[in-house]
Amino acid sequence: MSTESFGGNDLFMLDNKKKVLLIHRYFYPDSPPYALILEDMRQILSKQGYHVDVLSSQPSYKSIDKTKKIPFKTIASDGSIIYRLPVFRLNNTKIEKILNYFWFPIITFIFLLAHKKYHIITVSTAPQIFLAFFVSLITKLKKNKLIYHCMDIHPEIGRLSGEFKNKIIYYFLKKIDMITCKTASAIIVLSSDMKKALIDRAKYLEDKIFIINNYDISTKEIAPDSFFQENSSKKRIIYAGNIGRYQHLDSFILALREYGCIENIELIFVGEGHALNQLKHLAAPIKNCVRFIPHQSLSIARKIISEADMCIVSLQEGVIKYAYPSKTMTYLAEGIPILACVEKKSELAQFITTENLGIVVDHSEREEIYNFFKQLSQNNLSYRKEHIQNVFNKTFSKKQFEKKFTCLILTLMEEK
Repeated sequence: MSTESFGGNDLFMLDNKKKVLLIHRYFYPDSPPYALILEDMRQILSKQGYHVDVLSSQPSYKSIDKTKKIPFKTIASDGSIIYRLPVFRLNNTKIEKILNYFWFPIITFIFLLAHKKYHIITVSTAPQIFLAFFVSLITKLKKNKLIYHCMDIHPEIGRLSGEFKNKIIYYFLKKIDMITCKTASAIIVLSSDMKKALIDRAKYLEDKIFIINNYDISTKEIAPDSFFQENSSKKRIIYAGNIGRYQHLDSFILALREYGCIENIELIFVGEGHALNQLKHLAAPIKNCVRFIPHQSLSIARKIISEADMCIVSLQEGVIKYAYPSKTMTYLAEGIPILACVEKKSELAQFITTENLGIVVDHSEREEIYNFFKQLSQNNLSYRKEHIQNVFNKTFSKKQFEKKFTCLILTLMEEK
């Protein structure tokens, strides 16, 4: 649809609609989960009668995305305008990441400074800290309402990974993020652990923090009937997602290295990330029982998960306070039990244990991990797929997300 296709009445209606702008570094057809969540948010609000625009960048999340070139401004069939700002797309991913970390927030600030006023602007945590900070400056200047949608909490999580180990840099970034939190009309987090982490910063933030977790992301792609073509009696324990510095996946490989492979157990890692080569090196002596599958489309990854006997959720110690592994929803949607390596006092661990969705262990408990592998190999574990999917539908369905998110938007729109 072109801008010329709007008639006079359409323009009048558009001017009188409440306007919302969704901001994130990535948007469909980019491939990270939030890019798809953002499109769902756009459709949800558009359905509710709001005029919803999106501000993002040219596709650039994965190397395959960088080949896609989309006009600066496109208009969806429901009237939403999608703006795509230019970013650096280089062969050297490290330099590209550093440049875009600062570049995208700056050009977003310039765009908003020169652009029309929105009633509500939402911004997420990519790039971390600076994007939300620059957007908060504009919302304060133009008196917009700001929703800070935290997929994770920075700089705390960056300190755990070593990115912000310098104390001066860490406290500077924390100060900046606190300005954003203070400016925001509402802050969305994914768990009670994340809410507590922000309240620990400042008690006065409590009333503006809302827990709205993500949901399983489905696509319209047609998945194959089966991914694993071979006829195998092996039990598959699968991790699917980013193989990065926060996941601490070596515990599972080390359990098999220390106590030996089990004939009918196969440990499978699906995805890419900073820690992939390190894991492959670690698994080399037991390559007969550990398999690595490269990054797949969402539909194929979903099919792989559906053929698992157990799926892994794993986070470095401390990370669960500042993030929530969204892959949990996909596992549960497929009715697959979970082997979780997270702190046992965390919301996620207690949820898995209370609802009988799987097993929770510490990373240091390699013997316990191995004993679990043995139990699975001997069919000594029993989890009902129907029960797991029922728990998912009650807790993490898209309907739950839509209900909570639209309620928050309506509340903010009605506030003076």
